[in-house]
Amino acid sequence: QAPPQPRTVGSPAQRGRTRAGRWPAPPSSVHQATMAGPAPDPALDAQLFRKVEEGKRGIPEAIFIEDVEELCKKRSPTDVVARLQELYSKYQYMQSSIVAQRSGLKVKLPDIASALETVNHLIEKRDKAEDGGEESEFTYQLAENIWAKASAAATNSVCLWLGANCMLEYTLDEAVELLQTNETNAKTMLKSLDEDMAFLRDQITTTEVNIARTHNLGVKQRQKDKDETKEAQAKAAPAASGGPSPTSAPASFAPPPRPVEDTCKTKDGQAYTWKQDREEVELSMPLPKDAKKGQVKVTILADSVKVEHAGKVLLSSRLASKVSPSGSTWTMGNGRVDISLEKAEAEQWPSLFEEESES
Repeated sequence: QAPPQPRTVGSPAQRGRTRAGRWPAPPSSVHQATMAGPAPDPALDAQLFRKVEEGKRGIPEAIFIEDVEELCKKRSPTDVVARLQELYSKYQYMQSSIVAQRSGLKVKLPDIASALETVNHLIEKRDKAEDGGEESEFTYQLAENIWAKASAAATNSVCLWLGANCMLEYTLDEAVELLQTNETNAKTMLKSLDEDMAFLRDQITTTEVNIARTHNLGVKQRQKDKDETKEAQAKAAPAASGGPSPTSAPASFAPPPRPVEDTCKTKDGQAYTWKQDREEVELSMPLPKDAKKGQVKVTILADSVKVEHAGKVLLSSRLASKVSPSGSTWTMGNGRVDISLEKAEAEQWPSLFEEESES
């Protein structure tokens, strides 16, 4: 039987009374069954979480892994991470379920309080009528934006919604009792949910830390295995080929040539130096004396570079090849501006600017 909503009224059987501070058994058993599903490795589960008392809705308590290396001696870190992620997903499912229940209770509590206030008002009118008071006056809605007033004799009954277009009639005293019971139960449930949510957040945090530490261990182990494999291959290669001397190493293993810095001048006579490797170009040029950074502007486009000082163009030329502006930077210091250009394609340039290659 599904648990009743806080505002539900009816007989004790219809209202589904529960023990104080707990949800009815079906939701708790569902949550517990969710976490207690078939475990592929009971020994591993015993080191990752433990069952707690019934007061925690069957939510297991996550265990902080003190020694990740020891845990992963007999099993792969990938398997441990997979189990932790499964546990984490179940914690998150529980969290979303509790959040939905808390939201529903917070919406229904004001409705219950409003209904209880209305019933108490009707009881007050009834008591006045029994003492010889006048008829009660009510305001009701005829249509949208149209309201009317009517007088009616005091009554000892009221109709309360059960939900799903269903309404039952109760005496005023019964209605007060039912609404007060529902309000008390709803507040108790809300308090219990808040406690469960705080406990669940702690378990989620612990599980996240366990996942991160176990994953990092797996990354280290894979990197270590990769390095050992490369080292073994490097040792096996000379033995298989008859042990060539270092001077006969393949050209692909030769260290790349060091970039050579060239000193040049633009067609306007501006001196600059530049050097390159396969991935970037470095350009350096002097600035006027006492130049400040706020006066210097460097514009780097895909096919050109421009340097200005106080509005005066010092350098503006098209590059010999394409660059990546997002990966290029410039700095200023010691009376010079240094520009680092990231090449769009890893290749050697014949020159820095187009006019140099044409000349």
